[in-house]
Amino acid sequence: MSKLWVFLRNHLLFTVAVLLLISILSLTLFGKYLPIVDGELTEENHRTENGVLYTPPFEPSEENLLGSDHQGRDLLSLIIIGAKETLLIVLLITVLRYLIAIPLAYLAHKNILGMNGIVKIFNSFFSYVPTVIIVIMIALLPPLLFTTMRPFWLILIIAIVEVGRVAATLRDDFATLAVRDFMESGVAVGANSWKMLRSYYLPFLYGKLAVYFISDLGKVMFLLGQLGFIGIFISQALVQVDPGVFDIHNESLSWPMLLANAFMDIRGPIWIAFWPAFAMTVTIFTFNMLAQGLQNVLKTKDSFI
Repeated sequence: MSKLWVFLRNHLLFTVAVLLLISILSLTLFGKYLPIVDGELTEENHRTENGVLYTPPFEPSEENLLGSDHQGRDLLSLIIIGAKETLLIVLLITVLRYLIAIPLAYLAHKNILGMNGIVKIFNSFFSYVPTVIIVIMIALLPPLLFTTMRPFWLILIIAIVEVGRVAATLRDDFATLAVRDFMESGVAVGANSWKMLRSYYLPFLYGKLAVYFISDLGKVMFLLGQLGFIGIFISQALVQVDPGVFDIHNESLSWPMLLANAFMDIRGPIWIAFWPAFAMTVTIFTFNMLAQGLQNVLKTKDSFI
């Protein structure tokens, strides 16, 4: 018990971050069963109080603790139910990014197929232009705007845009490891490139990879928030509103999509934009704090970090 207390005292940042993450995941997985959550997300077209007719959005009240959205759906229920989709999209994008970046970084380190130059160009180009601008340009191309595979392509595009940055960072880490004495043993036994990567490089980078990965979860969520704020939807459908006239409708319940009308909501029902933004802020803060806390923990163990 004393060792646990010493750990908690010495790594308070990491401990608080883990507790916050557990709370977020608990609400994500089990929040829909809470009695205050409307699992059906019932739309309420009107409400009568003291003979006065009200239309949505409804202000925060005992019936809707955080208020409702423009369709009269309970905002607290929307945030809790939408958490699973939000975190799943963030996780999927980040996993894809690292699945591409790790082998790319190793090829760049070995300069196989001229990959080092490609990573430099890729990283430099995307460093000059904000990521959100690039994603907007690609997301609004007609082939992606109307395809039924839009969610898959947008997730892949968002993952790839930051691959150069991650690959460049990992390439430098590989170069640092390459001069270590234990690498000579791998060369001596004739290990091929992929054996070296799997058995001699990655085991000494697991700590750093975990820190990078968790930190990138926050970056991805921030990017999705920016896209949602300007109405770029991961999942959408064309809906006919008049003969020959179609409108693009969001089909997602993720938090960023609740920010789509933020420009109008901040002049009226500000709670619609505030609470999803608050949920995203807390989650991003948790990821960043967890990454920093984990880095501090690994440093105290004389890790490669």
